[in-house]
Amino acid sequence: MASTPGGTVAFRNPGNVVPHGVRWTGGPEAPSCSGVPIDDFGTSWSGTCTFSQAGTYTFVCTVHPEEMTGTIAVAAGETPPVPGSGPGAAPAPSEEPLVETLRLPKDQRGPVVRGSTVVSAAAAGGRLTVELEARRASLGQRRAGRARVGRLTRSLASSGQVRFAVALNASAQRALRRRGRLPLTLKAGVAPPSGTAMTITRRVELHD
Repeated sequence: MASTPGGTVAFRNPGNVVPHGVRWTGGPEAPSCSGVPIDDFGTSWSGTCTFSQAGTYTFVCTVHPEEMTGTIAVAAGETPPVPGSGPGAAPAPSEEPLVETLRLPKDQRGPVVRGSTVVSAAAAGGRLTVELEARRASLGQRRAGRARVGRLTRSLASSGQVRFAVALNASAQRALRRRGRLPLTLKAGVAPPSGTAMTITRRVELHD
């Protein structure tokens, strides 16, 4: 996400089953937030955070710190007036999150990873990219690091729920049959028609 000094970014967890919250892990200062469970968590909440200083702010979900992370870049520039500071002043702009939720069962069977995401109106006309990565050692390779073992790209015609199914490539399917299980990292990225893309990372394990 991107913003400017004095700008406001919206956060929300519209679901009433899985709790989420926000913990700031980096930045020049802690932003001023209202309605957002900071260092806490909950369901069915929405709120905003205001950033007064330029810089890069990083955050994680308090419930899923490894799977759900994010970055907000606040560009340097002229600070806009504080809302209500002048006659007829308009409220500070709010940036709607691109992804409202990502549903992904942690344990799945077969050579295909299935899930769904709910994208906001801000993502309509953009693109969804889902990538699967596995440790090279899990694939029987001697090199260290991770390798991409599946990828899906599709256009987002409108907001709402988008289902996806990403198949493993041939080498990953052989590794799954040989080992009986294959831990993966899934990266779901949403790129809007204009603006900054958003990526959510989750872990999933396939079983033969």
